[in-house]
Amino acid sequence: MVLTVDGAYASAEYIALAASKNIELVPTDLAGRETAPIMAGFKFNEDYTKVIECPAGHAPRSCSYNKNTEQCHVSFDRNYCVNCPFQEQCKPKIFKRVAKKTVSRKSVARAEYIKSKDTERFKLITRLRNGIKTVPSVLKNRYDANHMPARGIQRCIFFFGSKIGALNFRKLFRFRNGTGNYAQNPILA
Repeated sequence: MVLTVDGAYASAEYIALAASKNIELVPTDLAGRETAPIMAGFKFNEDYTKVIECPAGHAPRSCSYNKNTEQCHVSFDRNYCVNCPFQEQCKPKIFKRVAKKTVSRKSVARAEYIKSKDTERFKLITRLRNGIKTVPSVLKNRYDANHMPARGIQRCIFFFGSKIGALNFRKLFRFRNGTGNYAQNPILA
């Protein structure tokens, strides 16, 4: 089973919890700092406290782990990073003798996720979620559902129901006239 969620629910813990229940959690809109897909190439030990090698296959000169931030501060030989084909994507800080990079388990997981976003299957799944999100968006933007011209629960329910009815009638009229843009869902078809 596939469940699409907002990017706020895209943590490794939630994905692992969903996987234990045979649910594939697919976050669609990631918020936060951009991560280069090359970050997925860093290899860690079992408990993610030490970097074993970089995407180019070089072992680090030294590695220190910060428990508070859950990040590894890695230093490589300067010559490895200066001549590396992945330097533009990795962007290490190059000093006189070493090149330093900060890597975490979360950044590697995020980079793996970004790599998977380019698949056709992922694009189909996100289209399904985008189709679901359009109804609340249309109600909010076109029918001004955030502002009710009434006071009281019963009157607000009536106005909100009228706005949903207007949306449904508009869809019906577009469908009957043939002016709507309706296609079969490739996942369900």
